[in-house]
Amino acid sequence: MKRHGIIIWLVIAAICVAVLIVPSAISRASSNFIINLVKPLSGPTISAGRKISGFFPLFSEIGSLRKDNQHLAEDLTRSKVDSAKLTELEFENITLKEQLAYKQAHPELKLLSVRVIGLDPTSLYDSLVIDRGSDDGVSSGMAVTSLGVLIGKINQVSPENSRVLLVISKDSIIQVMLSGSRTDGILKGGISGMTLQDIPLDTQVAANENVITSGLGGGLPKGIFVGNAGREVSTKSDIFKTIEVKSAIDFSKLESLFVVIGG
Repeated sequence: MKRHGIIIWLVIAAICVAVLIVPSAISRASSNFIINLVKPLSGPTISAGRKISGFFPLFSEIGSLRKDNQHLAEDLTRSKVDSAKLTELEFENITLKEQLAYKQAHPELKLLSVRVIGLDPTSLYDSLVIDRGSDDGVSSGMAVTSLGVLIGKINQVSPENSRVLLVISKDSIIQVMLSGSRTDGILKGGISGMTLQDIPLDTQVAANENVITSGLGGGLPKGIFVGNAGREVSTKSDIFKTIEVKSAIDFSKLESLFVVIGG
């Protein structure tokens, strides 16, 4: 009975092999049946495969674009830095030419070129710090100018730098004179600006008359330009005239200066 069953299974297996291996109408039909069964799925599968295969190059292109953008940003930054350096060099060149022109025009003065390295932290422009000190021949009381205009005098000195008390400071007192009438007075600074004080009441002050250092007291050389006389601000009860003095210098933008170390 068992042998009969085995024989039956062997016959069935032989028939199946014959159907699959030997070309026949039945095998072709079976193959067509399988192909038709999977054909609806093959299109989307192939399309999805193509999309997936195309995704990786796109991902690579995005990475490349990011690198290119980064390089462009770096180039732009370098270009801005170079432009800023060029602008600064041009400005320094103009300033140095102006300073040199003044120095050549006044050979009678011994001038030391200095640069501003510190500003008054209170923003009142009372003082500033320069990059030269006693090692360079700077001493207290020396005049400091910008383009020939007095901007202050040295009041503190160290070996490598010095502090300049500006003429607009409330603590600044300088002996000056009116260049036209040759009248001496005292120049004082303050929050409201510079004023020329102790001028006799009968003194006739011309409009925009030059105010220069008088050389009195031995502190500053005579004849350094300070500013121009403005309106009178004294009252009727005052025994002396007080006059505004306007400087041609913007004290908030001082960079390159001269210390008058001889004259």
